[in-house]
Amino acid sequence: MSQNAPSISPNADSGYALGRTEQEYERLREQARRFEEATQLILRRAGIPDGAHCLDVGSGSGEGMRLLRRFVGPFATVTGMDVDGGLGRASLRKLRDEESGRFEFHELDIEKADRIPGGPYGVVFTRLVLLHLRDASAAVRKMYEAVAPGGLLIVQDFDLRTWETFPAFEDSDLPRDVLMATLRASGKEPLIGPKLPEIFRAAGVPEPDECWRTGGMAFRRDGGIEVGLELLRSTLPAALHLGVVTEERAQRFFSSMEQRMRTDDLLYQVSPTMVGAWVRKAR
Repeated sequence: MSQNAPSISPNADSGYALGRTEQEYERLREQARRFEEATQLILRRAGIPDGAHCLDVGSGSGEGMRLLRRFVGPFATVTGMDVDGGLGRASLRKLRDEESGRFEFHELDIEKADRIPGGPYGVVFTRLVLLHLRDASAAVRKMYEAVAPGGLLIVQDFDLRTWETFPAFEDSDLPRDVLMATLRASGKEPLIGPKLPEIFRAAGVPEPDECWRTGGMAFRRDGGIEVGLELLRSTLPAALHLGVVTEERAQRFFSSMEQRMRTDDLLYQVSPTMVGAWVRKAR
């Protein structure tokens, strides 16, 4: 297991603290796979209709678009939108190669755009995007404006407080603590999930029809621990730049975790809780 962090600088233009590297893109794909069941649950509970025109805000790896396509069928259009045009276009090509259906992509920064193009949409969906934004309520307001009458706004984001490593050791929760501190130092709110109803209200959006929490546990044997380690590696350049953590402390953590992964068969993590909220727009 490499202990080295990627040698990149925080992307100040996009506001994304975790960097733009192939390692980070692969981490996003793995994260999407691990939270696929939680996303399927909220999409199912919201009642996405067959044939709905869908938008995935912050589509990134394209895995959210893939899930939406499975709900709406091959004849509906699923559109992705992301500030990272390179990743978005690569994901679009991959989806078109692997899935039947209609896929489109817009390169757009939700924080800088006055409005979302291509609407109105029957479903506007976003997952793990708001915690990377400086003004989550303004983004939610734009998303809701892009929803067609009778359509759905569906939002998922983390409650990071539940993310813990067991058996505990010194700095065992450093990936969580560094991520939360880095987001705060960047002007973001790391506890988006529990605050979704407040964010909806601040955006002028009706109270969610439903909020739903899901969580899980990750074990060393299933590779789940590595996901947290990769997240710390992705966060580390921005965290070092902002003075959130020192290189020495981070490398001490990696060394300690590497030793425990070799010797402790029980090592596991309680995953961050995924909180989902959805609301149907009046006709």
